[in-house]
Amino acid sequence: MFLLAWGFTAHRGAVVGSTRGQSMTVELAQYDPLVGTTVADRYVIQSRIGSGGMGAVYRAMQTGLDRDVALKLLKEEVSWDPDTITRFHREAKAMSLLVHPNTVRVFDFGQTPEGTLYLAMELLEGEIVTKRLEREGALSAGETIRVGAQILASLHEAHSKSIVHRDLKPDNIYLANVQGHAQPVVKILDFGIAKVFEGENRFDQLETQAGTVFGTPRYMSPEQAQGKPLDARSDLYSVGVLLYQLVTGVAPFRDEDAVVVMAKHIREKPISPMRAAPTRRIPPSLDRALMKALEKQPEKRWQDAEAFRAALEACLVDAEGRHSHTGIFWRTQQVTRERWPWLLGGLVALLLVVGLSSFWLGRGGATEAAPEVVIDPDSLFVEAAAAPEIGEAQLDSDPAGAEVYDGERYLGTTPLRWELPMTERLDVEVRREGFTTELATLVPGESRRVLLERLRPVDDDDEPRVVRRPVRPRTTSMTEESPTPAPTKADDPYTRFR
Repeated sequence: MFLLAWGFTAHRGAVVGSTRGQSMTVELAQYDPLVGTTVADRYVIQSRIGSGGMGAVYRAMQTGLDRDVALKLLKEEVSWDPDTITRFHREAKAMSLLVHPNTVRVFDFGQTPEGTLYLAMELLEGEIVTKRLEREGALSAGETIRVGAQILASLHEAHSKSIVHRDLKPDNIYLANVQGHAQPVVKILDFGIAKVFEGENRFDQLETQAGTVFGTPRYMSPEQAQGKPLDARSDLYSVGVLLYQLVTGVAPFRDEDAVVVMAKHIREKPISPMRAAPTRRIPPSLDRALMKALEKQPEKRWQDAEAFRAALEACLVDAEGRHSHTGIFWRTQQVTRERWPWLLGGLVALLLVVGLSSFWLGRGGATEAAPEVVIDPDSLFVEAAAAPEIGEAQLDSDPAGAEVYDGERYLGTTPLRWELPMTERLDVEVRREGFTTELATLVPGESRRVLLERLRPVDDDDEPRVVRRPVRPRTTSMTEESPTPAPTKADDPYTRFR
């Protein structure tokens, strides 16, 4: 299928073109009076791709350049509204400034003499992410990271030009088949359109509704759900929701009622991806990156698209199982790579022995042929050490909701679950504003609880202070505790009186 923009629905058989060399048929051409006409004296409409509540998208040929484009024509009732016309030109001009390869290109925009607003965009072949999810359910962690990195690269350019998308969702992420690329290239659709048409009524309950709150509730940031002013960090929250769904197969908050979904974005903390999809291979590093993107308060999220993208790319090593000593993604390739030095050393030693034997036999004038040496390749492999056993450490605090840090590395908030090799321990700091900072140790297979003491109010004349003191947290082993031995006679303090 070709590019469908602004959430329009494709009509079966309505796409014209070639996919893998096979021609596609047209069923709607004879029903659409615009097919065969010329728009703005330069776009010859060839077929209708899709339609929606605001208009329709057509495949068209731009005369003079002989370039195929996706041409969007707005409905007549929308095109004649003065406020809509002003917003359309402002936003369309901003969109035309976006040139990043992961953003759908806008070539031209304007209004015909008849008053119809139009946008000419690049025509793409591929599919929207929604279709991919319907077919496969979810993506691998590695593919999720690659898709997310491309989305964030596009947003980095848009945010630098003060453009906030405000409606990021699977329908607006396109996987394009681009010549010269072995893998689909991500293209973001619909920049600024939700803002332009904030008063347009949509019929899907989970789509944009009329009023001050607009967007798609399933992917809204908390501030967007409350109708507050938005900045780039709202988009980053939406990306977090989108990637959460890609890697787990489900959105963090789901309900048939759009208002309920919005309320959950505002109040509820989502279940971590690893817990939402325990059977899928989701590395802890990716889990933490997504949970940070889903923080309720914008100042606690990733502060810009570039920082979020760097964090995702750092997770790729874990996601593809290339970590050498820890984590749950220990794969056969690691063992194979560890075998190669032993294999190479064995081959060198074997060739040396054979060479020396041939030399001494030849020197001694032996006439008999040297016996054939049969090498069993399997005998040259040396098994690598088994992957370390991984355990889960649990840490809670009273009160809950404290931030846990390994040095300056943020691990999450309590209650916290953290995976470690069974032989390792991790010393962390438990911090919460208004309370003492306590030290704790994460131990695989154990659940620990730290008591935080409230700091006394600080007078204006006092120096602010933060108390950091090591404590011995109350520990509850996840394994059965052994009974306490009875005191021996030697331990009895009254023995000397008997």
